[in-house]
Amino acid sequence: MKKLLMALVVAAPVAFGLGGVNAAEAKTNVKIYLGVPHYGYQVGPDYMYRKGYGWYRPGKRFNRLSCGEARRIVRNRGYYNIEARNCSGGTYVFRAVRNNRVAIVYVNAHSGAVWRG
Repeated sequence: MKKLLMALVVAAPVAFGLGGVNAAEAKTNVKIYLGVPHYGYQVGPDYMYRKGYGWYRPGKRFNRLSCGEARRIVRNRGYYNIEARNCSGGTYVFRAVRNNRVAIVYVNAHSGAVWRG
């Protein structure tokens, strides 16, 4: 632990430019966006331009299933007596019965993938 702290004491000034090393000035522009990725160029013909952000591809990937659609997916997997526990966020949670056993079933709200809990 002492060695790690000593290494941090030595490395921190260098990392923050406080050491005796003269660093070259890099002229870069970094933008961070959360959500849909944006590009500085048109990647494909289906990309759209958003002023101030750049090029992005709208698509079904970012759309969510409704709770009813997710319930139908669970029913098509052989479950019955399906009760929605949570239909918000990226994962929907259902309580359902299959083979006379109660199970907690999760559905990915974007892809429709189903798994048991």
